Amino acid sequence: MLPSFTRLLGPVLLGVILVVPARPAIAQQPTEVETWHVPGWTFTPGVIFGALHDTNVTLLATLPTQQSATDNLFEIEPFGQLEFFGPRTTLSAGYHGALRRYLELDALNSTDHRGFLTLRHRATRRVTVFLGENYAEVPTTDLLELNGVPFQRRGARYNSLDGGFEARLSRTTDLTTRYEMTWVDFVDPETTLTGGLVNGLRTSLAHRFGERVSFGGEYEVRFADLNGGLRKQLFQDGGGVFRYRVGEATSFEAASGIAHLDDRLTGATRTGPYVRVELIHRARRATVGGEFRRSFVPSVAFGGTNQSETARGYIQMPLNHNRLYVQESATWHRTNPFDPTVLPLRSIWINSVLGYAIQRWFRIEGYHSLTHQDTRLPGGKINRHVVGIQFVVSEPMRIH
Repeated sequence: MLPSFTRLLGPVLLGVILVVPARPAIAQQPTEVETWHVPGWTFTPGVIFGALHDTNVTLLATLPTQQSATDNLFEIEPFGQLEFFGPRTTLSAGYHGALRRYLELDALNSTDHRGFLTLRHRATRRVTVFLGENYAEVPTTDLLELNGVPFQRRGARYNSLDGGFEARLSRTTDLTTRYEMTWVDFVDPETTLTGGLVNGLRTSLAHRFGERVSFGGEYEVRFADLNGGLRKQLFQDGGGVFRYRVGEATSFEAASGIAHLDDRLTGATRTGPYVRVELIHRARRATVGGEFRRSFVPSVAFGGTNQSETARGYIQMPLNHNRLYVQESATWHRTNPFDPTVLPLRSIWINSVLGYAIQRWFRIEGYHSLTHQDTRLPGGKINRHVVGIQFVVSEPMRIH
């Protein structure tokens, strides 16, 4: 039976009183929150605290013979997650904050704010609607995996909204339509980074050939309004989609076609191939996945466009099945701007957590995060490691 508020109060207070330093806000995704997939409402409060070492607090590029500024920091992260599981509806919403204090460079003390919401509702036997929202406000740009954005110690705000439906038109034909809106803003008024808004609509129609194989087509259109409305762009992708279920736990998807770009300011147009490949294996004790994408994308940093390549991989081990667990994610970005005055970027994010659950409500985790960026110019490499230990106090509670 899940605990009451009274039972949870003791562990939470213990975590606060110990005031042991904190976990890195540099993590691209907060540490996993243990939840119970039980019918009805569940609320999961918690706090993370730990001690960390930051090898490049200023996020400045250095030569091999130079040493970047380092510092130790404490961090406390309060969080909460609300979930609902019903016969036709699932909902998950949460908040994750971070209070960060450096021991020597206290002028860099800062906070993070992240929130999310996901909703799925089966309207009929054949139609499911969905909605998603993600918001983040962070003190440095390397905390967000944004295309073509240089790593700087400048505040950034990010919001992503998506919604749509999945419909089974017949016994063998599926239709999916998704709307996406992405907004990025850079807080520092003196920055040269511009931000902007991108709206997109994607639809795919696939026919299933048996239980494992499906094939169809997809089309996506995106409108980018960047640099305060001074730069408007239209992106269109169209091609074929192939899906294959290797087994009960493994799925493969590949898409390829033609991408077209129309820059309304310069009048320039470009056409080229795009490709997307994804492989996911879901087992009881771990989910392993990877994907690769190549296409034209808008640059929210300078209002231009890039040819972008992205590779991602991850391992997620659910806490309710593993006392000793690993959470790992790695992302690689390469952007080649069409504007010759804008530098190309190669960016890497790696986040690693090795944890052990001493009790259901108390976990110890070793943490390491790496962010790396290369402008391909001499002295243009930025390397930042954040490493330390963190303590997680959290347990879900039923709401009757």
